[in-house]
Parts: sequence; C-alpha cells; structure tokens
Amino acid sequence: MFTRRLDDRIRFLCTQVGSASSDELEAVLQELLSAIHEKIERLRGLATGQLLGGAPPKERRTLRP
Repeated sequence: MFTRRLDDRIRFLCTQVGSASSDELEAVLQELLSAIHEKIERLRGLATGQLLGGAPPKERRTLRP
C-alpha cells in the first residue's frame, strides 16, 4: 500500500509489523527500512538547504481549524 505521504506509509508499515505473520515479516521490514531511508534522504536535503542559506521549504499540507 502506497499512501500519499511518506510519514503515513511509515506508520502503516509499523502497524503491519505488529500483525504480520512470520512469513510476511521480512518483506514488511524491508519495505519499512526502505521508507525510513527515503525519509532520511529527504530530511538531509532539507537540512542541507537550510544550512547553505536556502529558502525554508513551503508547507504543502493544509492547516485544519
């Protein structure tokens, strides 16, 4: 299952780890590891932009009242 936001995908995979059978566990953990690596790379890019004087990233999510 791919969701729109990476954080949602990571949360979903974490819940899958708890309910996965021993046969499915390895595949779910590999997917979770991949998603975490992707998140880290995105954060590195944001940090690099901030440290090198780039403009702060725009908030793409809408704020709910």
